[in-house]
Amino acid sequence: MVFNAKSLTYDPYRNFKFLVKWDNEYIAAVSKVSALTKSVEAKPWRAGGLNTTVLQLPMGTKYEPITLERGVSADPAFIAWMNRVNSYQAGGLTGSESFHDFRKDFQIEVYSLTNEKVLVVSIYNAWPSKLIVLPELNANAGEVAIETLELQNEGFTVERLAYAPEER
Repeated sequence: MVFNAKSLTYDPYRNFKFLVKWDNEYIAAVSKVSALTKSVEAKPWRAGGLNTTVLQLPMGTKYEPITLERGVSADPAFIAWMNRVNSYQAGGLTGSESFHDFRKDFQIEVYSLTNEKVLVVSIYNAWPSKLIVLPELNANAGEVAIETLELQNEGFTVERLAYAPEER
């Protein structure tokens, strides 16, 4: 028996060519973005008269938190966004507070090796739930201090752009 396999005529995209953008500005030095994950809850259900089979019904969709990491720098974007959530909690929705003004949409842009944008992931209604401003410090380690921002979100969409001709 002959097995004919169709090989790829282009390489898959690398996971180190990306930029993170919110408020129409690129966020400096983001070095890591966690995997974007969504899942649909399954609810078991039995139909009347068909009690021998348990059916599965799709229920709510859940989006896992997204983590952004970067080296500690002078850019105050992570801290400023977290402070907006803190002021929202402290304000208790007084007249000076805008309802949910701490939520924002942002994008992750993925690039090919030839620096062409090939994928845009748009994340909706994200807000920071955890911020690590400064990691554990150790004078004996030769590591970079990493700032970590964990974001709750309400979904994302993926837009695949045209493939670069060089990759075909």
